[in-house]
Amino acid sequence: MNSNEKKLNTALIIGRWQPWHKGHRELFKAALKRAERVAIGVRATHGTDQKNPFSFEEVKEFIDKDLKKEYAGKYFVIDLPNITNVIYGRDVGYKVEKISFDDEVEKISATNVRKSMNLTPVKHDVDVAERESRFGHKGAVIWLTGLSGSGKTTLAKKIERKLFDKGCNVYMLDGDNVRDGLNSNLGFSDEDREENIRRIGEVAALFARSGFIVVTAFISPFEKDRKKALNAFNENSYEVYLSCDLKTCEKRDPKGLYKKARNGEITQFTGIDSPYEIPKNPALNIDTKNLSIEESENELFNFIIEKTSNA
Repeated sequence: MNSNEKKLNTALIIGRWQPWHKGHRELFKAALKRAERVAIGVRATHGTDQKNPFSFEEVKEFIDKDLKKEYAGKYFVIDLPNITNVIYGRDVGYKVEKISFDDEVEKISATNVRKSMNLTPVKHDVDVAERESRFGHKGAVIWLTGLSGSGKTTLAKKIERKLFDKGCNVYMLDGDNVRDGLNSNLGFSDEDREENIRRIGEVAALFARSGFIVVTAFISPFEKDRKKALNAFNENSYEVYLSCDLKTCEKRDPKGLYKKARNGEITQFTGIDSPYEIPKNPALNIDTKNLSIEESENELFNFIIEKTSNA
C-alpha cells in the first residue's frame, strides 16, 4: 500500500464471512458510501469448525469473485485476529456505526448459504492430540519448491525413506504422480497451475490432519499459490526452497525437459518461457547447487524432526 492509498478515508467492516454472500455485499456498499474505500477484515475463526469451514484464502476468493470486477481499488481484504470486542475512548476522529437493511437482506443467513452449498464438515472423534500421542510426532506439510532439476523429487524420496525408517508416518506427494491421476485434467496455463497447487494443498492438509508428515515435491512457481497451499494446513506447514540457479538446473536436466523447451517442443515451461517466483521468506533454504544430496538430506531431516517433535 503506497502513501497516497494510506491517506484515503477508509471504512472498516469486520466479519467471519463464512461464506461471503449478498447481505455482506450490501454492507460493503453501505460502507463504501461513507468512505473512499473499504477494509474488509476477516476474523481469524476460519477453518476451525462447521460454522467456519473456509480458510482465509478461500474467504478472500469469495470476496474478490464478487467485488473485484466492479469495485477494483475500492477495497482490500485483511486477515485479523479473532476480535470479540471493539473498545475506544474519547472521540478521536472515527465512529462505530451499525447499519440496518430491509427484511429481505436481513433474512440472509450464512448458515443457510452453507447448507445450500451442501457443506457439512465432519468433526472427527479422534482428535489431533490423540494422533500425535499414537504416532509420536505432529502432522506437518513440508512444501519443497524450486526449479525443475533443483532436486525436489530426489530429496523428497530420500527424506521419506529416512523418516519412515525412523518410525514416522510419512508420505511423499510428487508432481508427476499427482498429474497422472488427481490432476490429469489440468494443463500448464497459469490458471491450471494455480488449480493444480490448490488441490495438492488440500490433499496435503488432509494427510497432515490425520497425523502424517507430508513431503511435497512441486515446482509451484507462484508465490500466491504456495501461500494458499500452505494455508490449507496453517497449523504446521513449512515452505522449503531448494536454491539452485537456472544454469545449473538446465545442465542437470534429468528429464530432458529443458532441452525440449529450448527446442520449442514444449511451451510455458518454468524458467524458460514461464516465470518462477523465488520464495521471499522460506522456513528453510537449502543450497542444492553446492550441497551434496546427503548434506541436503541431513539438513532437511533435522529441520523436520525439530518442527514435528511432540516435546
